Amino acid sequence: MTAAARKGPERSAETRERLLLTALHLYAENGIHAVSLRRISADAGSKNSAAMHYHFNNQQGVLEALMRMIGRELEQLAKAERSDKAGKLSLRQAFRNHLQPLVQLRSSQPWGADAVRFLSRLVSEQDDNLATLINDVYAPFWRRMDKALAHSLPDLPHTVRKLRLLFITTNVVHGVAESNWLSHSPLGDLSSLDEDTLLDHLVDYLVGGLTANSFTTA
Repeated sequence: MTAAARKGPERSAETRERLLLTALHLYAENGIHAVSLRRISADAGSKNSAAMHYHFNNQQGVLEALMRMIGRELEQLAKAERSDKAGKLSLRQAFRNHLQPLVQLRSSQPWGADAVRFLSRLVSEQDDNLATLINDVYAPFWRRMDKALAHSLPDLPHTVRKLRLLFITTNVVHGVAESNWLSHSPLGDLSSLDEDTLLDHLVDYLVGGLTANSFTTA
């Protein structure tokens, strides 16, 4: 293949990545349904207004590509975490290990902060199609977490366990996405804590909720 022939696919890949990262930033800033494909193309500097349709077909294609990109990064971070810590772990340490990739995502890539805010937007959207899309990509992770919790908390009714895990999903995603709020919280400036310390406090809070006595028999 000649150099000129190679440049075509390379330019196409570069254009696709630029469009994808522009979409990620705009979705993170404005919400999923507030951003058109035409605006993404324009903000990405594309001269072709149909570039998004060419590379992703429609908005669902964009969202699927973004979730795959973020999912790959989270999996890489999780693999590194698993390789560093082997053996039987306590509930607290296992839970911390599961959550750390999401916290690390903010700084692992230049687009990490946008990715976390994008995930927060997805969780907030009241859209059945988006919910189905999210579940298709991320449900396996939470099912593995639920299986681990079922083993660690055998006396907790399964419906209560699943409900608490769902609460945790929402709290963690929104909490990590809005961590900058700590500098001007209604309780004062709490931004002096480093990332690891904040994660420890988050895990303590979440494990406490998971292991609390249940007053239901659901």
